[in-house]
Amino acid sequence: MQFNTFVSSVRDLERCANAPHLHEVLLEPTLLARQGKLSSEQVHGLAAKARELGLRPVLVWDVLMPENVMSSICQRLKDWDLSSFGAIRACDPGAAYWLKTYLPQIPLQLIVETGNHNLESLWGWCDIFSGSLERLILSIELPEEKLVEYCQKLPVACELLGVGQILLFYSPRSLLAEHLLERQTAEQEEPDLLSLNLGNWGGEEVSFQDETDSLYEFNPNSSLYLEATSAFAETPNRHFPTLETIHGTLMFLDKDQFILDRLDNLRSAGLHTVRLDLRHLGREGDVAVDIDRICRQILADPISLRLTWPRETRAPFFKANRTTALFPRMKSKLSDYRNDNCLAEVLAGEKGKYVVFYTLRSFELSQIKSMMMPTGEEIEVPPGITFRNLNGEQLETAEPEQMLLTDWIKKAVPGALLVGF
Repeated sequence: MQFNTFVSSVRDLERCANAPHLHEVLLEPTLLARQGKLSSEQVHGLAAKARELGLRPVLVWDVLMPENVMSSICQRLKDWDLSSFGAIRACDPGAAYWLKTYLPQIPLQLIVETGNHNLESLWGWCDIFSGSLERLILSIELPEEKLVEYCQKLPVACELLGVGQILLFYSPRSLLAEHLLERQTAEQEEPDLLSLNLGNWGGEEVSFQDETDSLYEFNPNSSLYLEATSAFAETPNRHFPTLETIHGTLMFLDKDQFILDRLDNLRSAGLHTVRLDLRHLGREGDVAVDIDRICRQILADPISLRLTWPRETRAPFFKANRTTALFPRMKSKLSDYRNDNCLAEVLAGEKGKYVVFYTLRSFELSQIKSMMMPTGEEIEVPPGITFRNLNGEQLETAEPEQMLLTDWIKKAVPGALLVGF
């Protein structure tokens, strides 16, 4: 099992070269990476230096792109020496297919951290990109049991985030700059859902107008790198790191993913690479600060590393993904009443005027007991209320799949069920 990490300077590379089990570095150009800050010249220079130090440089292309942005980027890549990189990792299936088609000789690392949580889908990507695919970057939302299974069954190497920020939300749209620009130009009320505190600007010249008009006004020469904290109205004291670049807006959990003290089973299962993402802890242009010390401590005493980590740590999905635990509570309370005692369902109504029912079986109107609300509340049907067909004729019996009308019944809402004895 090896480590990899992001780098942005020669100092980062020198630390990586001294880090045990770290053989691969990730380079993020502004053109291709969501959080990229490096120019083409910087990326190529760092790739050459990495090779000198015995490290394998990997180019990160993790942006999601509409067709016009994809075409613009691919045109610019014709001037790049992509053979300088040991591999290229992509998130957008279109970018991955372009790499397989035009650069099949360069190994592909496919980022499948979002929406690819079952083995069948991962096998599908392996088939589609066979011949080029070198590695799958798996989601931290997979519990340990599934990660072990996938590492053992998939035909390519697997990578997982060992430590770093947990991405909560990503949108290719600009969601910060416009609010911050308004704050600078005029006093205004706080947003209802989001409070923004200016962090810092990446680059001295930023044109807000170019970046906020539309998602598709892609300006690869922009230096926009806007960091802020976001807080929801319900939890104003909990601040979520938020970032906007030319490729969109990202929001992160206020705690870091950390499983470096739980790697034994994954190591035994054959996990190939553990990613150490220290970008949010960077300083003075470096994003792999203390990476050599951290790698040594992972091997020697990962528990103490977690205890001294500069941010709170979590592994929210590692033992079990419980995101479905609330499904039973979200389930309609009426499902238990759709049985032989269920007579009809409320389709529509107008307060103070009428209620429309759709019958589910034949029944005598004398069988009606009550009405069940979607909330689970049971209400009485007013005594003496009459049921009529669409011709206005009063009925004593109802047939299946029939529309019935009554006077208004208080609390009646679409979806409520008429139940009988």
